[in-house]
Amino acid sequence: MKTFPKHFPFIYEWRSYQQRVLSSLAEHLQNRHLHLIAPPGSGKTVLGLEVMLRLNEPTLILAPTLAIKNQWLERFVELFLNVKEAPDWISMDLKNPNFLTITTYQSLHNVFSDKEEEMNGENFGEVKKEALALIEQIGFKTMILDEAHHLRSAWWKSALEFRKSLSEPNIVALTATPPYDVTLSEWDRYIELCGPIDLEISVPELVQEHDLCPHQDYVYFSVPSIKERETIHSFRKNGDQVRDTLLKDSAFVNILKEHPWITQPDAHLESILSSPSYFSSLLIFLNEAKEIKWKEYVQLLGRKGKSIPKLDLEWLEELLTGCLYNDDYTKKHEELVKRMKKWLNRMGAIERRKVHLRSTKKIDRTLLTSVSKLRSIGDIVEFEAGVLNDELRLVILADYIRLEDLPKNPEDEKPLNRLGVIPIFETLRRKNMKAVRLGVLSGSIAILPKTAVCALPLEWQEDIRLTPLSHDPEYVTVQFTGAQSQKLVRVMTDLFTKGEIHVLTGTTALLGEGWDAPSINSIILASYVGTFMLSNQMRGRAIRVQRGNEGKTSAIWHLVCIDPSRQDCGYDMDTLSRRFKAFVGVSYTGESIENGMDRLSLEPPPFTVMKMNKMNEQMLERASRRNELKNQWEMAIHKNNGDKMVEELKASPEFFPKTLLFTNTIRALIIQGITLGLYIFYNFLERIPFRDVSSLKSILTFLLIGLGVAILFMLPKTFKGLWLWFKHGRIETSSKQLGEVVIHTLSYMKLIESDIKKLETKAVQTFDGSMYFWVNGGTRYEHTLILEAVQEAVGSINNPRYFLKRHSSWGPFKQYDYHAVPQVIGQNKKGAEFFHKQWKKRIGKADLIYARTLAGRKELLKSRMKSISSAFAKKAERVSAWR
Repeated sequence: MKTFPKHFPFIYEWRSYQQRVLSSLAEHLQNRHLHLIAPPGSGKTVLGLEVMLRLNEPTLILAPTLAIKNQWLERFVELFLNVKEAPDWISMDLKNPNFLTITTYQSLHNVFSDKEEEMNGENFGEVKKEALALIEQIGFKTMILDEAHHLRSAWWKSALEFRKSLSEPNIVALTATPPYDVTLSEWDRYIELCGPIDLEISVPELVQEHDLCPHQDYVYFSVPSIKERETIHSFRKNGDQVRDTLLKDSAFVNILKEHPWITQPDAHLESILSSPSYFSSLLIFLNEAKEIKWKEYVQLLGRKGKSIPKLDLEWLEELLTGCLYNDDYTKKHEELVKRMKKWLNRMGAIERRKVHLRSTKKIDRTLLTSVSKLRSIGDIVEFEAGVLNDELRLVILADYIRLEDLPKNPEDEKPLNRLGVIPIFETLRRKNMKAVRLGVLSGSIAILPKTAVCALPLEWQEDIRLTPLSHDPEYVTVQFTGAQSQKLVRVMTDLFTKGEIHVLTGTTALLGEGWDAPSINSIILASYVGTFMLSNQMRGRAIRVQRGNEGKTSAIWHLVCIDPSRQDCGYDMDTLSRRFKAFVGVSYTGESIENGMDRLSLEPPPFTVMKMNKMNEQMLERASRRNELKNQWEMAIHKNNGDKMVEELKASPEFFPKTLLFTNTIRALIIQGITLGLYIFYNFLERIPFRDVSSLKSILTFLLIGLGVAILFMLPKTFKGLWLWFKHGRIETSSKQLGEVVIHTLSYMKLIESDIKKLETKAVQTFDGSMYFWVNGGTRYEHTLILEAVQEAVGSINNPRYFLKRHSSWGPFKQYDYHAVPQVIGQNKKGAEFFHKQWKKRIGKADLIYARTLAGRKELLKSRMKSISSAFAKKAERVSAWR
């Protein structure tokens, strides 16, 4: 069989973006390759099937999981073939392939693996040879890679090996979450298999076209339980004790005071530069211990003792890790090192040759899995039930089932002390919400409310075994006889859609990816294992549109347990912040669409219990206004005539270098403003009928003469500065000029191919003071290269080959600012010199310093010390935003 038996049209109308892709399909497939990125719920599977049919060649579809593998078959049978049973020319077993074969990456790896082992009594090598012969006989010409970001290293090698074995195949790669957060080598591996990205469909585009429903993310805060807080407090108390004890330990202080890096810094500059954070911790500790010998050295660095940060636990961790494991000098004091290791090990503060005084993996896990989240779930469900009533379709996703927490009888109800499917179900069941029907769906247990039994399909009732829960007869467990778990998922999903179940709790393994239930209008992510990609997949369950329900909106609830004693709120908040980088959504004000947590308008940390309660109330109040979500999305989509998501740099304005013209203008205007004020005051004194003002007038006369000279001196610069100010605009200009410096240099070095006239730097400052910088025109790769270079130039100095030193002064007050020459530019002298030339032309005067000389290394140390004093300032970060 060389073609599909006949044409099978899609039974529904194509969505706008799908039709757009199909209309330009011939153009995209000129190189026999289509790489499409679109959010979960956007209909990539049916689009992939239509592309497969149009290519009309023997096809292999590779899916990351069994659930998604089965979904491909279900979609094809139901939405194209429009039959109940799959025809015999479709195979789900790679060892018995057919014209259309649907399998998993794992199965492909098993066939291509070189590992010899026994399988079901047969020699694996023989099975492999037979399978490869059959595959070769089929002659696959189309290869569909679904969610290829899932590929482990071994899977990737097998998939790439198979692709290379085919003769000019068509490659169709579909994914919702490209691995943007991986290393460069992993990204190159991903692109090697899938090819460069052809199309990226964004969430706002799909909401605008009504292909995804309006939705919003909400964060619900909790604090650790009393028992959990005791554990955290005890560990934190030990950390403070370590700090106080070491500062009073004269032996330890003397060892650090005599450290060669402190006593002979010039002789150890290379070592210091290779470990600047450790060197900084030495200085900070000695400053806290009130030692004086090292202060002269700090002055050489251009710093003062007052500008050195306090010795907090973060700096102490850096110091002790270096002393105990990395510093040859301190390790020579074996007795002291041995005593300290024993002491820190006893309190559990050492993990994998690193000292932890603020938190450990055990403490981090305490926050991630806090039992306080059970109460949060109960609050959210009760709230959503009150808002949506019988329309509620809420899913809760957890990582573990915890079947042993299910009571065996009514007297066996024990306190619930961990997260999991069963503890969540029990928490909700014990709240006794009469109008809320609960259900459970996991790989090992499914639970229905008794009221839903009569709604089970008649044709399946013979295959179903129902057993009342021993501790609550109002609920029953559901089991299919035989290996029919997929039927169970289908039945439970159908009951959930019909409203026989209002709240369905399940595992991420079963429901987190590939599961399709468009009726979901609220979801609680009680998972803490999920990665960047899996988190986005879980969230995607809720944002799908539902046919016949055009007014659907969705709420996505995120749970976070905060450690109120920490400035950074703890590990759980840090994990959630990283996850939000994968989530694109509308801000609460409707002003913007971007990724990250800033759009949630949270209170600034630290978070007190009172502040968290207030934010929870705000979250519930916002979530109650579902009718406003559609308007918020529409307002944000049409604001500034946005039409696409762009990658950009977000930072506080002070990160960007102010141009010299701006500084001179302000200086001149201030001087003239003061002079004008004094002149008016002088005239006012002339009208005072007192005799005692003559001496005061004499002083003012002297000041006015001096300032008059200053005015005459500054007048030309003022006019020039004002003219440039009106010509170039506000502070946004400085960031755009820095972008132009980078673009012209990269073009000079032939690192970007686009015409620089078509590359436009854009910047805007928002009402909260944040600066956004991005580039229009050019390729995605060029955008990434430019943003990385700008980010390096405005970020903290690390260990660049070249860097710039800017001078600015206000009378006797002098200030020095340092900017790294981006690594990709500073790798050769010509690039660095051209960058310096462009900087002077567009931004202002600066010295170019080569960091590999003795003088350069000393100056580099000064720049590093400057960055220490602003260690907790918010750094420039990359975001995606709708523009």
